[in-house]
Amino acid sequence: MPRITPGNRLYLYKLLSSTLGTNHQALLSRVEEVLLEDGIAPQDLGQEDIQSLMEALPEFVRLTVFKKGRVYATIVPNEEYDGYLERAGQSGSGNAGEKGSKSKPWKRRKGSHDPKPTKPRHVEKPEAKPEPAPEPEAPAEPEPASAPEPEPETVTVPEPEPAPAPAPTPQPSPADETPKEPNEPQAEATGAEIREQPAPETSASSGINLTITYDPYEDMEADLAAAAQAQPTAPTPAAAPAPVAPAPAPAPVAAPGPAPATQPLPHQNLPELFSAEVHCKDELLRVLYQKLPIDADVTRTLDEDWRVARSTGTLSGTRSRVTFPLRYLHEDGSGPVEVTIRRTSRPLSGKQWSLALVDGDDGTGMVHEQVGLEGLPAADEGAWSDLSGASLQGVGTSIVSPLREFAQFAVIGSWERTLGTLATMVAPERWNFPGEGVGAPSRYGVLREYLTVTFHRVVEQDRVATAADGSLAAFDTGLLTPFGEDVYAVFSPNVGDIAWKLDGFATAGSGELGARLVATLPDLPQPASYLERVEDVVCQPGRMLILDTEALLGEQVGRLPRAFLADQLADSPEASRLLREGVDAGSGRLGRGACRDLARAIKADPSLYRRMARALQDATSLSLRLAQASFRMAAPAFDPATGTMRLLLPLCLVDDGVADCAMSLELMPSGAYRGAAILSLPRAYACARVVSRDQSAWLSPEIVL
Repeated sequence: MPRITPGNRLYLYKLLSSTLGTNHQALLSRVEEVLLEDGIAPQDLGQEDIQSLMEALPEFVRLTVFKKGRVYATIVPNEEYDGYLERAGQSGSGNAGEKGSKSKPWKRRKGSHDPKPTKPRHVEKPEAKPEPAPEPEAPAEPEPASAPEPEPETVTVPEPEPAPAPAPTPQPSPADETPKEPNEPQAEATGAEIREQPAPETSASSGINLTITYDPYEDMEADLAAAAQAQPTAPTPAAAPAPVAPAPAPAPVAAPGPAPATQPLPHQNLPELFSAEVHCKDELLRVLYQKLPIDADVTRTLDEDWRVARSTGTLSGTRSRVTFPLRYLHEDGSGPVEVTIRRTSRPLSGKQWSLALVDGDDGTGMVHEQVGLEGLPAADEGAWSDLSGASLQGVGTSIVSPLREFAQFAVIGSWERTLGTLATMVAPERWNFPGEGVGAPSRYGVLREYLTVTFHRVVEQDRVATAADGSLAAFDTGLLTPFGEDVYAVFSPNVGDIAWKLDGFATAGSGELGARLVATLPDLPQPASYLERVEDVVCQPGRMLILDTEALLGEQVGRLPRAFLADQLADSPEASRLLREGVDAGSGRLGRGACRDLARAIKADPSLYRRMARALQDATSLSLRLAQASFRMAAPAFDPATGTMRLLLPLCLVDDGVADCAMSLELMPSGAYRGAAILSLPRAYACARVVSRDQSAWLSPEIVL
């Protein structure tokens, strides 16, 4: 019965820590993949499966079980094992020419009783050699004679492992790591000598052990990418300050992390068009079709979201293994669905890259979570999506998202860095939604909404200025500096399928960008315009008001104030129960499933449905009459999904005189007003801010943000 020897433990520690990194969680399937690529199976060590093997290594492996049955393994630094490996490395590379060595390798070698990393001997399954077995089985005595033959075979397998152990003698680890890049998928199969070099690098970058978020796998990949970047800079003399750079890199937590990762990746032959350059197995495509909405175009989604990830720096991983998010969220809304691609040593169907994982699922269905017929919910891409009531799923998938449109036009880099630069340049404003800010997952949500919708509008109006020689492009952001100067977004040509790269923001004639702007363009670009007629600003009197109660009390019921819902549902025990149980403890809002169940319960009670419809009709009618008396009450907003204007009116559903939410009114060709969408006050402000900074008192940023 095989057992785990101290040498085996040391070998596994070196292999897993150098490949996966320390203090970072990895899917158990990923750990098993690393071992199998190195020719190690749990059965070689007397264990039934990968989980039992990890449980047998408590000195440096910590297992974590998440919901949905996902099991992650964390490689914990072991000082004793690090000492063994360090001493083994010194003895193997100790030479007289090595400067700064205070130890004497010959003395260590003489009296050292440290265990040596020993690769576990591969145990052949009985089925592996059924042919030779029957022949010698007839004579019972010749069996021992044939037995020694396989022994040298199996002995020769671990024999090469000690040989590479002294291989680390070439101290310049970067030299060994540069050939590792193209063979990254086979890094584990080459032996321990290749992995010994990254081991100190990984341990150096393991100080980023507090960046474990909802998806530990992403953090692991980001750290591996950071380690890979640090390797090539080592051999150059100018890279002396490079060791200082990785130290601050982990400090800014997640925001700067992905941004540097995207800089080298395009130079590593990353695919451009996902559908044409990435091989997708039928099993993984089946997972995507099961997860995404039934009418979603999977191929188009992969192409667009891959391009957006490369543009915005949301890629994570190594040069040979890259993970990026899709536009869809998990069923519980905890985070985006992620896709992992891997570069293969042998092309599949003529493609160097292949789809490896879909949200941790390799196609076997072990991690796949069940979703309803409607598929997973789409991620929030902006408050503009609430204006017309059109969902981004189903019919909405054909709607051009301003966010994705801007990201496919130019390489933006980190949103946080880009928007932060713009926010500090323009006149001070409130640019963050409630709950956003320092330490939050996102910042500058209102500013991102403004910039992307503005870009959509200037493209629609053909107001993106391009130099005659194609050396520069720019558009007017519509924002002003504290000194009243126009702020322009400036782009330069980019190599690849994304035509432009955002260089930054500038004022005309100021700085290098500003000077290049006026030197290249004969005329500066004009800002976007929205208001073209009186009806875009003023609510016309004598117009009929029609509410789309089917949508307001259906998919949008969760946008209504909770106090209003509690009051209206008081006479319905079932609906009241659904309201209480459906509120998410973290966000305080109704979940997707809860909204669906609550809308079904309201429609099942005709009297309740009519009562709530009348309450909405009365509140909207009152607000419309007040807006007709004072045109300043209505807030104009631009809907990029339809290219039309909307009027936002305050709704006082709980307390008269206090706005709880906003109603989006669309002026129909017949002249009637149609109320089809309800917005929260912060999202209503974000939509209205695109058109104008000055807002009515009920939509003041000091109140709603």
